[in-house]
Amino acid sequence: MKVMKKRTVKGDFSSVITIDGPVGVGKSTVARALSERLGYTYLDTGAMYRAFSLKVLRNGIPLENEKEIIRLLQKTRVWFDGNRVLLDGEDVSGAIRTKEIDSVVSYISAIPEVRRHIVAIQREIASGGKVVMEGRDCGSVVFPKAKYKFYLDASIEERVRRRLLDEKYRNQGLSPEEVRKSIELRDYLDKSRKDSPLRVPKGAILINTDGLRVEEVVDKIISYISSIR
Repeated sequence: MKVMKKRTVKGDFSSVITIDGPVGVGKSTVARALSERLGYTYLDTGAMYRAFSLKVLRNGIPLENEKEIIRLLQKTRVWFDGNRVLLDGEDVSGAIRTKEIDSVVSYISAIPEVRRHIVAIQREIASGGKVVMEGRDCGSVVFPKAKYKFYLDASIEERVRRRLLDEKYRNQGLSPEEVRKSIELRDYLDKSRKDSPLRVPKGAILINTDGLRVEEVVDKIISYISSIR
C-alpha cells in the first residue's frame, strides 16, 4: 500500500469519541467496554503502530535506518477485522503484545512519515462515525475537533500494578522495577517526540483512574457525554 497523501476525509465525526493517555492507564479496556456499551466500533490506534513495528522487526531493519522503515510502509497494510489486528492479512493481535514490541514502538511511531501514514488510515476507518478510538494523539491530532474527548491518567504505581496483572504481559517474567522503568521510558519518548507528542488534548476531560473499576470509568465518561449533548 502506497503512503497516503494528506487529504480531507468526510464523515460523521460528531459521534467519534477519543480516549488518550499514557501507557498502563487502562485506555484499551475502558475504550472497549465503552464501545460495547454504546454499540460503537472500537479502534485501538496503538495496535496499528505495534503491528507495523512487528513488521520492521521481522525484516531486521535497524531503528536508525528511517529511510528503509519508510520504504517498508509502501508494502504494508494494517487494518482491523472486528477486534483482530491484521498485518498484511495476518492476525497479529497476540504477536504485537510483547516486550520486544514495547522496546521499539515508541521509536518507530515517532517517525513523522509513519505517523502521517497511519493517522490517515485511522481517519478513514472512523469516517463513518460511531467510533471509540484510543491512543496517544486521538484527540490532539487525529480528531482535534471531536466533540467528545477524554484523557485518562493514573499514578505510576497503579500503572505498574495494572501492567503486571495484564494477561498479555503476565507471562513475560518482568519484575515490577523492569515494568516501572519501561513505563517511564515510554512516557519520556511519547511526550518528547516532535511529531504528535502525548499531551492532554485541548477541551478534553481529564479522568484519574486510580482506585476506579472499569465500569466506574465508563460510567463517568457516559455521564460526561450525556451532559455535553
